[in-house]
Amino acid sequence: MEKKKILVLVDWFAPGYKAGGPIQSCVNFAFSLRDEFGIHVLTTDTDHGEQEPYDSVEAGRWTNDLHPDIQVFYLRKRGITRRQIREQLDAVEADYVYLNHLFSPLFVIYPMWLKYTGRLKSQVVVCPRGALYDSALSVKPWKKTPFLKVFKWMGLHKRVLFHATNEREKAAILRFFPGSKVLIADNLPKSDQGAYESCPKEKGVVKCIFVARIVAIKNLQFFLKVLEEVSVNVELTVVGPVEDNAYWADCQKTIDGLRKNIRVEYLGPRRNDELMSLLQRHHLFVLPTTGENFGHSIFEALLAGRPVLISDQTPWLGLPLKKTGWDLPLTDAAAFTRVVEEVAGWDQPVFDEWGRSAWAYAAAFIRNPELREQYIRLFS
Repeated sequence: MEKKKILVLVDWFAPGYKAGGPIQSCVNFAFSLRDEFGIHVLTTDTDHGEQEPYDSVEAGRWTNDLHPDIQVFYLRKRGITRRQIREQLDAVEADYVYLNHLFSPLFVIYPMWLKYTGRLKSQVVVCPRGALYDSALSVKPWKKTPFLKVFKWMGLHKRVLFHATNEREKAAILRFFPGSKVLIADNLPKSDQGAYESCPKEKGVVKCIFVARIVAIKNLQFFLKVLEEVSVNVELTVVGPVEDNAYWADCQKTIDGLRKNIRVEYLGPRRNDELMSLLQRHHLFVLPTTGENFGHSIFEALLAGRPVLISDQTPWLGLPLKKTGWDLPLTDAAAFTRVVEEVAGWDQPVFDEWGRSAWAYAAAFIRNPELREQYIRLFS
C-alpha cells in the first residue's frame, strides 16, 4: 500500500539551528513519521538571521541527503517567489500540507491563500507552535493582530485542521478561532539518549547553563538579576544567537556589574549536535522563559540528565515532585535565588540522584508509544 504523503512547509530546517525549537520540532517530526508517511519538506537554504546559504546543501532540487526516507527541497532564499512554492506544492501532490507557525508570509499565509481560493486541494494542517500565546503575541502586535482578524474574517480557520501540542495551545486556538477543528498531539522530542553521564560536583559551587535565543521572551536578564542576590559561587554559560542587540546590551551591563562570585561566559550559538556534551559539563539548566510551547532545550537538558530551573510558563510542570527540577512563577525571583543556592550546596551523591531522576524522566517520555499514535491519528 502506497504511503500517504505529507509536505512540511517551514522557513528553516536542518542543518539550520539558529531558529531554535521550530527547527527541532520539524526535524523530529520528519524522522519519527518517515516509516508511516512519505515525508517531503519544503524550506529555504539559509539559516535564521543569516545572509549566506548553507555550505552543505544543494538548492533547487529534491534531495534525500538528510535521510533516505526524507525528501527535502531547499529554495534559494535570495529571490524566493510564491511561484516557486506553488510549483513544488503542485509537484508533490501531497495528501497533507503541514504548516508551521502562523505568520510566515510565504510558508503559511500564501499556502493558506491557495487553500482559500481552491487552488490547493491537499488537506491543510496548521501548527501555530505557540504563536497564539500572549507572550508571543506581545512581540510586534501591530503586525500580528490585524492578520488574525483578517484570518478569522475570511473564515480560513474553517478550511484547515489545527494541530495543538497541548491543552493550553488548544485553548489559545479556540479563543481566537471559535469552532475550529483542533486535535492535540504532543511535540515529538529528540529520541536518541545515551547513558547517564555525571560530572564533578563540589559543595558551594554550581555550574549553570542557559541555552536559548537572546531575546526578551527567553528572559536571560531576569536570571542575571537573580544572580545579583546569590552569595554562592556560580559559573553561568550562555549559549544562543543574539537576536535583539539592545536586549543583549542590557544583559551585558548587568553581567559587568555582578560580584566576583559570579562568572558568566557567552559562547554564542552552537549546533544541535554540540549541545549534549555542553549540557553534561554543567549541573543545572536554567530558562526563566515567559512562554514556551514545548521547550526543546529544556527537554534536551533532561535527556542529558540535568535538573532544570525554569518558569511555570512551559508544559513542564510539577518537576520538584519528580526530582527533575523546579518550575517557578516569575513573580517570585527570590525562589530562583533559593534554588541556585540549594543546588550549589549539593554534594556529588545528591547531584547524581537528581541527575538520574531527570534522565529517567526523559527516557520514559520518549518511550511513550502514544506520542507517535497521536500523529498517526492527526494525519488520518
